[in-house]
Amino acid sequence: MDAKITKKRLARLLSYDWIKIVALAIVAIVVWSLIFTMTATRITPAQQFTVFNYRCNRTLTDTYYDSFDSALSGKNKIFSYEVIEGTTNDLATAGEYASTLLEARTATEEGDVILIPNIPDGATATVDEATGETSYQYSYIETFLFSYFPHIYELKGENGYFAQLEKLLNEYYKGDYTNENNLDTEKVERVFLNRAEKNNDKRFKKQAKIEQGIRDEIERIKKYRAAYIEFNEYLTSGLVEFTDVKIVYGEGENDYREGAYALNICPDETKAEKLKDFFSYTTVEKDSNDEDVYKATAQDMNVLFFDFDGVEESFQYESLLYVNYLIRSSVIIKGA
Repeated sequence: MDAKITKKRLARLLSYDWIKIVALAIVAIVVWSLIFTMTATRITPAQQFTVFNYRCNRTLTDTYYDSFDSALSGKNKIFSYEVIEGTTNDLATAGEYASTLLEARTATEEGDVILIPNIPDGATATVDEATGETSYQYSYIETFLFSYFPHIYELKGENGYFAQLEKLLNEYYKGDYTNENNLDTEKVERVFLNRAEKNNDKRFKKQAKIEQGIRDEIERIKKYRAAYIEFNEYLTSGLVEFTDVKIVYGEGENDYREGAYALNICPDETKAEKLKDFFSYTTVEKDSNDEDVYKATAQDMNVLFFDFDGVEESFQYESLLYVNYLIRSSVIIKGA
């Protein structure tokens, strides 16, 4: 039997079967892609740190992006080992699609903090016909929370963000987180190993990786302790303060919630003059000639902390590491 491949036979094969060959190639590519997609390790919500810049703010600056990149890696890395990727969603550039984009991201539990100034929401403005004066019904923080408060931490109170953090730290520091020598490393190791096994974490299959993971976990708990102490110093000194918000979500007498759902990281811009180099909003002032002057400011810029079910509670405190980093990067102490 003559099975020799010749140009004539190859041409004849291709002329009759080229469609089958192309189809088989496509099927092979699709199958391979599905196998790769289904077996690849996916980044969890806790492993991706996401910052939202709200629609009422100015577009984020290059200084902000450089700062964010520095926080994620290099010598200024501030997150624990769990955070391996960072994302910024600048809603100020999304225009009319900002709300749609925010809804899509939060639906997939993407988001750690959002930056919103505590200023009147222009969409709620009304003008008094008699006096011509403009009044505002709600702030931007309030209109945001009308839709998203189920996904936002209340910061104060016995079940608030910081009370939960203190409880976590006391569990690891034998009831007294203020004593750095109290850390129960055996408990840290035990919790870490149980979580890795429960989640079938592929990062920790080999003994060397497990041992490194335990060391990283100990450092993570230490970072949270240091961050909580640092934050309390900022709070005591007045560099930050809680923002109380009333959220009306229905027409009933009791259809509202009231609490500290936001943290003002710039109650006095003279002490945080660098903050507007990262993010800001625009104000309008009159100059000596009664002309409008547009200025960038970060006065009363607030941070809200997302709370999603898909992120294990103990990893929610990466947000505090980032907020402290922002404050350290922006604060100017007069007379210091």
